Amino acid sequence: MFITNIIWILDIRCNLNCPHCYVHRRNWERRISKKRALKLIEEVKELSIKSIDFTGGEPLLIEDLFEYIEKARSLGLEVSLNSNVLLLTREIAKFLKDNNVYLYVSIDGSNRETFEKMRGRGNFDKLLNSIDLINEFAIPYSIIFSISSLNYYDAKNMVKFAKNIGAKDLCMIPVIPSGEAKNTGIYIDSKILIDTIREVSYEAEKEEYPVILWCVPFMKSMKLSNYVIVDECHVFDCIDLAPTGDIMLCDVLDMPLSEIRTKSLSEALREVERNGFYKLLKERYKLCFGCGVAEFCKGGCYARSYIVERDISKPDPYCPKVLSFL
Repeated sequence: MFITNIIWILDIRCNLNCPHCYVHRRNWERRISKKRALKLIEEVKELSIKSIDFTGGEPLLIEDLFEYIEKARSLGLEVSLNSNVLLLTREIAKFLKDNNVYLYVSIDGSNRETFEKMRGRGNFDKLLNSIDLINEFAIPYSIIFSISSLNYYDAKNMVKFAKNIGAKDLCMIPVIPSGEAKNTGIYIDSKILIDTIREVSYEAEKEEYPVILWCVPFMKSMKLSNYVIVDECHVFDCIDLAPTGDIMLCDVLDMPLSEIRTKSLSEALREVERNGFYKLLKERYKLCFGCGVAEFCKGGCYARSYIVERDISKPDPYCPKVLSFL
């Protein structure tokens, strides 16, 4: 396996209760020990994996986070942090800057009304105060915007918003029908998603500002602005690690492939590579024979295929070619 990055969900705890969260109601109450976590970071370095992305829940609630960051940076690893930044303080901002941590900031609306539909009342001002701190300390950051039925109409406005507040780029991901979103039903259908991305593409071109699309590799077949970057699925160069120490097939699926509680990271990765589901993912590009982006797209989002179709061997049900939209 050629792994370059680990996305590490540290805990399910959060200071918010968002209607699209796929983490906080998961059966992940148990966490690996601090001792095992620090050893794992050493194993990451030994295997020449380049980076760790700490996420949650809200990772700023985890006291051990700062020691993990210091450990990773002392070994020369790149570190990023996914956060809603509402708990950010001047002291934490200085720590992140001093340790060269890259921030991914969750912002699901360009105005108070839309943002607080997703993130709770009274939090928009806190967000803006935290953004001021981030900019004051010159911490590099991207924005993550989760597209749902509560905010898709605001997606196009997020381009100018992200540019104006100084974010490096804007990352967009459609809410997956998993976790809370499955209960609240705020995920959107493929047609709304595609129309939304076309509007975003127009704004990205007008503002000359980069937008990165996550978990929609089929968008590579669409005519979009050069400022819109369609990211491929990183299942083959990245692993999702649960708080329990389980290596997941995807962070939105309860399908562990191995674990690092009793195994070393190298042993666990070898087990992942032998797993039948992992092998099946390598063949998914064959599902779309004749499509010009099949090798890039690899059949689209396999998690969405499993959740919607209950079959990981089917192509992404959101793909416009699958749905004969194009």
